[in-house]
Amino acid sequence: MRISFIFPAVLFALSAAVPCWGAITTLNLTTTGASATGTADLGGTFQVDQVGPQPTGTGYIDPFVRIQNGPNDERGYNTSLGTPLDDKSPSDGFTRALLLSEIPIITLGGIDYRQFLLDINEDSGSDHEILSLNQIHFFLATSAQLHPGLTESTPPTPSSITVGSATEIFRLSTNASADNFNEILLDYSLNSGSGSGDMFLYVQSSLFGTGDKNVIMYSHFGDDPDGSDIEGTGDSSSDGFEEWAVLQTGTPPPSVPEPASLAIWGLGLGIAGIIGRRRMRRA
Repeated sequence: MRISFIFPAVLFALSAAVPCWGAITTLNLTTTGASATGTADLGGTFQVDQVGPQPTGTGYIDPFVRIQNGPNDERGYNTSLGTPLDDKSPSDGFTRALLLSEIPIITLGGIDYRQFLLDINEDSGSDHEILSLNQIHFFLATSAQLHPGLTESTPPTPSSITVGSATEIFRLSTNASADNFNEILLDYSLNSGSGSGDMFLYVQSSLFGTGDKNVIMYSHFGDDPDGSDIEGTGDSSSDGFEEWAVLQTGTPPPSVPEPASLAIWGLGLGIAGIIGRRRMRRA
């Protein structure tokens, strides 16, 4: 499944990535329509977008992992072999193995990305709606697997896992030091509640190679990189499960911000059109 965007969005082309705490980078998606690009510890550049209410019912998305451990930090990954870490039960079919062929390809700025949808579920008020996402791993495997190793989070580092003979292709943040730490901040209150979608993640498609295979995605929510509670009481999970999913074939594509250079080009065309129309009216 391949979806290409021809016309760039102009308003949200500027990156929302803000360096802080020295080498730690915060990608802030706590404003409507925010978009940010970052550099992963492994896997190169990636993009994250805050999205408006996105249909998440049957026929629109395919969930593949649900993670819940409120009111604490929480971590988990997709598998059909049990309920490791903070996974919700796979008996409902929403925590499961995921094939590469199920993941949409989106073209941004001439580069193909694999697209993933995150829907968070938090309380509202007293900063509870803010959630920190600070680790993402992607592994490729021949089948569903369980992790044999876990390194727990010790600020300023996130948790990290190993997965048998699977090949790691993407790691958001390092677990060895704070030299390359990415924190993604999310705001549950921007959308209408659980089930409306909150963020799109775009990871370079070239990392996944060719041919169908199992894709294992690990994520960790809730810990601040420096061990403090900089967002208030809401940086940890405070309510229901967080859910990762992919859009189904035929779902209308979202409006995705393109690189700033393309946005400027599009803005220039718009200004030229306005000038042309004024000249025609004068004639």
